[in-house]
Amino acid sequence: MSGYSGGCHCGNIRVWFETELVPADLTPRACQCSFCRKHSTRALSDPSGHIYLTIKNKDNVSCYQFGTKTTEFLVCANCGVYVSAYMPNGENAYANVMANVLLAHENFGPGILIDYGAEDEAEKRERRRRNWAPASLTFED
Repeated sequence: MSGYSGGCHCGNIRVWFETELVPADLTPRACQCSFCRKHSTRALSDPSGHIYLTIKNKDNVSCYQFGTKTTEFLVCANCGVYVSAYMPNGENAYANVMANVLLAHENFGPGILIDYGAEDEAEKRERRRRNWAPASLTFED
């Protein structure tokens, strides 16, 4: 499989987005919740791919949660970059990655506006399991 690499500005959070899809086949999603609007998100995922997240120093990562607390929004506490939304789910995990953190970020479109505000917790979890990429999160320290 091929894919895209990237990470936060200081390099504390690194990502490898494994996918066979080319940028033209990946439509970024611009969630309209207050958190995502403030971060100008363009979220990418591929249910047939995998997102590998590696954190050098876990003390320099904010795993922010809000609302239903179903997901951890991984923000580097050192440089402030929002890298990924990560949802642990039993033995599995699912994630998306922000196009802006990828080295090839300019190859992805502006993103379509999405509003998930009407979903309850169960609906959010189901949508994420269905649409997000399986994910792995590792810590180096």
